[in-house]
Amino acid sequence: GSMDGKIWSILVDRINDYKDVPNDYIELDFPQIVRYIRYKNIHVPMSKLSISDLRIFGSGYGQIPAKVKNLVVNRYKDRRDAMITWDQQENFIGYNIVWGISPDKMYNSWMVYEKHFLELKSLTVDQSYYFSVEAFNENGISERTVIVKSE
Repeated sequence: GSMDGKIWSILVDRINDYKDVPNDYIELDFPQIVRYIRYKNIHVPMSKLSISDLRIFGSGYGQIPAKVKNLVVNRYKDRRDAMITWDQQENFIGYNIVWGISPDKMYNSWMVYEKHFLELKSLTVDQSYYFSVEAFNENGISERTVIVKSE
């Protein structure tokens, strides 16, 4: 990792590991403060290296978004569809909309960026649903809204 992209420190050293780990998860022994991450390949048995996913988790130093307000869910005449709206937050990157068939079974989610609405077109006609929304940014995730039931 690096703070400036010029001076680097080794966060993980796998030079002596020879096992195949296609979905490896690495948790550092202690948090690191870095701005840049670099992967340096030493050797692969084939001629080309392929990385399909590299995810880095952490938090910024600013404020998390405030709790989302004024969640409204309107089912359309075609009850498979619903328009979900809420008040736009300041200091946000996106929103997670979660829903399900019971307040304790909200297993579905949809992420949106830049907008404060979602037109959902995948509901069951004769089913009631429960919805909630949370805002997120590089510093964390807000508290979820009060759960709203839609008949």
